[in-house]
Amino acid sequence: MKTQYAADKPSDCRYCYYWKNKRTGCSLGKANCYYRILSPPKLKSDCDGCPYGRAQPCIGWCTKKLLREVIGKG
Repeated sequence: MKTQYAADKPSDCRYCYYWKNKRTGCSLGKANCYYRILSPPKLKSDCDGCPYGRAQPCIGWCTKKLLREVIGKG
């Protein structure tokens, strides 16, 4: 996934407020860039980890409970 930045980000980091100097660089670091747009975290679904939902659309009923029961008794 490509990192997205806000439209008002300077063309070069040297023109940013948080740029210290050539040797030190940015005081925030690339990972904590002020202009970086963070995507909202993905909500956990009941279908996460379901073998039928991986490569195909959902089959309409949840097999996760059935798989837990079968594996739990096995």
